[in-house]
Amino acid sequence: MELFNAIGSFVSILAALFSLLAWLKARRVQKDLQNEKARQSKKITVTLQYGGQKIELPVELRRAELTRAEILGRLGMIPMKKTGARFSLSYLNKLEFQKQLNQIMDGNGDAVLTIPCTQEEFEQFDLTK
Repeated sequence: MELFNAIGSFVSILAALFSLLAWLKARRVQKDLQNEKARQSKKITVTLQYGGQKIELPVELRRAELTRAEILGRLGMIPMKKTGARFSLSYLNKLEFQKQLNQIMDGNGDAVLTIPCTQEEFEQFDLTK
């Protein structure tokens, strides 16, 4: 009978230890999730740059929304100087753009996505509306 009491006490102590470890792990996971949610909520600003001129576009994104398709879609919503025309930015088809996008997605804090462009590309958007 005493053997069963000793085994029962040992199992109870192990159960309490494992419960404590599980609770600590759950707290750490919850904290990590909160940190990731905060990181994904940071703002990404998109700017067009031609020479020394920069225009900050009204397409502020959260890091969680940052994809190539989302950027193209939001750029497509900006009014054009030529009615019915589609925008054209050659930088969006280059590997450097994808690298910059990946770097921002992996980063922390607010960031700026800079799209270098030619004068024609820079002036095609009607940002007065």
